[in-house]
Formats: sequence, C-alpha cells, structure tokens
Amino acid sequence: WGPGPSPFNIVLSHSGSDFAVCGMHFKLGLYEHQSAGALEGLIAALVNNPKLAEGGADGIDNINIVAYEPAFGIIGDPAKKDPKTRQSADHSMAFIVSRMLQKAIKMGGVPASNQEAWKALMLAPQDYGKEALFDPATRALMQKIDFAHGGPDFDA
Repeated sequence: WGPGPSPFNIVLSHSGSDFAVCGMHFKLGLYEHQSAGALEGLIAALVNNPKLAEGGADGIDNINIVAYEPAFGIIGDPAKKDPKTRQSADHSMAFIVSRMLQKAIKMGGVPASNQEAWKALMLAPQDYGKEALFDPATRALMQKIDFAHGGPDFDA
C-alpha cells in the first residue's frame, strides 16, 4: 500500500545463514489467490460506479467473470456455488465476489479510492463464519454470477 509501516512483524536477512524472503507477494485478506483479479475488478467497478453499491442487490441483474484456466479450474467448479464450509467458501469465486459485494451494499457505498475500498471491503475471518456462509443476501448474489474460462487468449 505504499510507504509506511508493515502490518507484519517480519525480520528479513540479506546475508549469512538466515533465511530471506525475496520477491514474495503477501495477501492481506482472506481470499483465494486466483480471485484477486476479479476482486480488483469489483473494487474498480464499485469505486468508479458508486451507484452499484447504493442501488443494492436488486439493481444488479448479473455478474460475468471471465478468467484463465487455473483460476476457473480451482475456484470455478459449479459445485462451488454452494459452499458449506469455510474451506469450500474461500475456494469459491462466486462466494468470494458476492461476499465482498454484499459488504459494499451493506455499507451503502465505498470509499472514493481503490486503496481505501480494498481496506474497507477486505474479507476477514468473520466473512467465512457460519452466519456469513449462509447469509441469504450473499447467496442471492452468488446466483447472479456467471463464471467462465476465457479460452486460449486468457491462458497465454
């Protein structure tokens, strides 16, 4: 998120026998890595079109997500549109996107910047709890999602 204090207490080394982490990416929220592009797209859509969240779920007819093969294969299986555990929910593109969108709808909007919207909407442990997992509003949004493999052009 740019310059500033790290949210992690990690000591890294650059020489000697200590282990060093170089060139790594850390997720600050709870979501399957393959969903990051869709979540970024959702955040951008919400920030650039505030009425999406303000209008509520009834104002959304459908959500189309197109992705490359690993993402589609790992988190796009149609059976994953009905997750029953935290483990199946965090590997369900439909659940992850719907849960984040539901948070924005409940807030009645999102902050004006992508960075602040990410912070406000990031999925946390409670987003995978029993109440969240079977939340009727999240489940209704999940049914509006079409998730497809984009073909060879997406896999290149």
